[in-house]
Amino acid sequence: MLGRTETLLNKTLAHWREWSMVSENTPTKQPQVIAQLTGGLTNQSFLVGRGDFKAVVRINSFDSDSFAIDRDRETLFLNMLQSTGCVPRLLYADSDTQVTQFLGGRCLTDNDLANPSLRAEVEGSLKQIQAIILGNMPRRNYLEYSRSYSDQLSGFSDLEAIERAAMTIDEADWQPVISHHDLLFENILYNDQGVYFIDWEYAALGHPLIDYLRVFGPKYCTSKADAGTVEALVVLQHGLTKLWHAVKGNNKSVRDIK
Repeated sequence: MLGRTETLLNKTLAHWREWSMVSENTPTKQPQVIAQLTGGLTNQSFLVGRGDFKAVVRINSFDSDSFAIDRDRETLFLNMLQSTGCVPRLLYADSDTQVTQFLGGRCLTDNDLANPSLRAEVEGSLKQIQAIILGNMPRRNYLEYSRSYSDQLSGFSDLEAIERAAMTIDEADWQPVISHHDLLFENILYNDQGVYFIDWEYAALGHPLIDYLRVFGPKYCTSKADAGTVEALVVLQHGLTKLWHAVKGNNKSVRDIK
């Protein structure tokens, strides 16, 4: 465990009384680390608990700025979405850490979406989230967002196609909605209580089909938008994923040199 991670983890645990606890599970002593959670590519997360209480402490990556992550916006969205029951309960957040309710269950799979009732539940949850209105916050400019990544790189292939797709979406007429923007199956949990979307750090007011595209694929979206829009969204989504991995690799190379 890196020194920064250990320091922030211990500090967050020490201030556990500042967390917004669920009353019936509130511990009487400081929660302890149970295990480090694996699978995350950006941050480091830990399962902590005491008695019947369990939570996830996330130590935010120090590379957050290079990934164009807005932690304040993430916290704002999570607070707004608490009433939907589709996200984990937010217990605490600051610029370096986040504490959320631990949700048991498993990640969604392709096979799960073949179940009509579960598929309908995922669709319904996304519709519920998209129905929430957020004031005057500007919608995401996908060209600017893609350049926040590409400006850190040199000689990135396919950049012209990505920017062309971004401009197509930016110039189109659509109403922005709360969009997760990273809705991989690993970020969709399912248990007996329902479906939950986790890890909202890339969220913004975005295109209403961007999350549906990630979960259900292009064919699903063709009945909801013209072919040109769907094609541009596919190119944009794949391109942003490639840019993200290129930035991550670039950051690692810089750290290795240092």
